[in-house]
Amino acid sequence: MSSVVADALELRDIIRSLVSGAPEACDFEWRSLPEPSKGPVAYSVEDGGQGDRKLRTYTLFAVKAWGASFSDNGQFNSVQEGFVGLVVPQGLEPGQRLRLYRQVLELDVSAKSAARGGIALFDGTPPMRWGRVGTEVTWGESLELAARVLVNRSEALKGLTQGTCTEPDVECVLDIISNASRRPLTARALLRLAAQGGLDLNSGNGRKIIYSVLAMENLERLYLFKSVVEKAWSQNSIPVFVVKTSRSTSFCNRSLPDIHVIEGALRAKGNLEPGYTVANVYNSIYDYFGLKESGRSMYPDVGDLREFYENRLSVVTAFVRLRRGGYIFKVEVVYDRRAQSYEQVLREALSKLSALPLTAEGYPLPLLMADSKARVTSAEMDAALRAVSLDLVPESRSVLRV
Repeated sequence: MSSVVADALELRDIIRSLVSGAPEACDFEWRSLPEPSKGPVAYSVEDGGQGDRKLRTYTLFAVKAWGASFSDNGQFNSVQEGFVGLVVPQGLEPGQRLRLYRQVLELDVSAKSAARGGIALFDGTPPMRWGRVGTEVTWGESLELAARVLVNRSEALKGLTQGTCTEPDVECVLDIISNASRRPLTARALLRLAAQGGLDLNSGNGRKIIYSVLAMENLERLYLFKSVVEKAWSQNSIPVFVVKTSRSTSFCNRSLPDIHVIEGALRAKGNLEPGYTVANVYNSIYDYFGLKESGRSMYPDVGDLREFYENRLSVVTAFVRLRRGGYIFKVEVVYDRRAQSYEQVLREALSKLSALPLTAEGYPLPLLMADSKARVTSAEMDAALRAVSLDLVPESRSVLRV
């Protein structure tokens, strides 16, 4: 018998009692959903996918995003964007940066397919983390170095943006990013710089160049997230992030995820009805990320990014069931605390959300459609490899065989 199977048999009772036993205690109020919005609800939806091929000496990746809007009078508009490339420098946090590139494309298609007066649906959590720039340098120093590189190697930006960088200052970096015609701008520019020999990490500024790369990539995501959210607010649409497989434990503070504990508690009471419970209200971006304010801002002082993230942006989270007997999932609603209260915006969001087409399990059908449209299939990845036409030697573990 396999040692894994033997151990599973030994631990079976413990695992089953933990997962299927008496529900853990959690203090929450299960509220009735507000009435669904009357008539058709305008909405937009987006999602992204990624794939890669690990070759013997490097990895080629592809990211794709798909977005669509549905107006309340039945009009439909969709947009799709993609990007294929290498993460350069290859050894610099490739997994996190690939995810960032996908998020940038998702935000890009969301901006191009926004709906008025409805709900803007996103899959996952809000991509508003600043990322790690480095402890040895600040945002400003990193972006100033990025500006100097862009001034000296402006040919790397040709055809990618209408913005210009003639002086090495932080504002010009934002001008280049905000006026980009191709996304992810930073990833595309880095590919060109690397091909032109402009990423000399062995120079005296090699380490600082790494920080400038991270800073510029994160600035592009921060700028796009701000633009998408502000556009939704200006069009009287509510940004709602749906986390279908949340593993958070911060609400019930138990050993298993909050969703598991809440579903178990309701099941024990025989309560299968639609409803919701408010989990958290974050009036500070620092609270959202579980950080203490130190007096030193974590967001760059460029444009009005710092003002947006630290003085306007708030998030209310809730656990929601939209259909009787359906799954419970987590939603995170992003709102402007200067203009709305969390009770008002959450109830309006749930009213619109419950009026959308739902699956049998009570999950918003538009998000499933976006997921299927945004996947990078194996066939697409193979086609991308053929289009690149390089000596594509696959990664091999044959040296480990005996």
